[in-house]
Amino acid sequence: MSLFTSPLSSNPLFPNQAFADYFAMWNELDPARVRQLLDAAVTEDVIFCDPANDHVGRDALAANAIALHAAKPEYEYQVVSGFDHHHDRYRYAWRIVERGAVVMEGMDVTTVDEHGKLARIDGFFGPLPDLPDVAPSAS
Repeated sequence: MSLFTSPLSSNPLFPNQAFADYFAMWNELDPARVRQLLDAAVTEDVIFCDPANDHVGRDALAANAIALHAAKPEYEYQVVSGFDHHHDRYRYAWRIVERGAVVMEGMDVTTVDEHGKLARIDGFFGPLPDLPDVAPSAS
């Protein structure tokens, strides 16, 4: 059983059940179950934005996830860091694995509403860029 397939139990890896349900959704291939998990995890008007996507609303996010699952059913989504938190925002790292090989790494910054549901997910792909080489200014 995947780490993320049991959203009804309390999972100590996640700050709340909404995050557990959200990550379970990314590993769920049944479209009806995807929608059920999103209904529990995100607000109706959730914003999901990453370098490849810009969706508003639970329906749009569900359609995106279902299409991705259809195209890449072997992908496994994993959380690979703890959750850093301040105010109503969380940041955490994740990766996508296909048959044991890492396909993509990234991080999300997620805002939750007053009930703990995910209201905005801003995703970033890959590691942070290196500092540019900057010549010291002549003074």
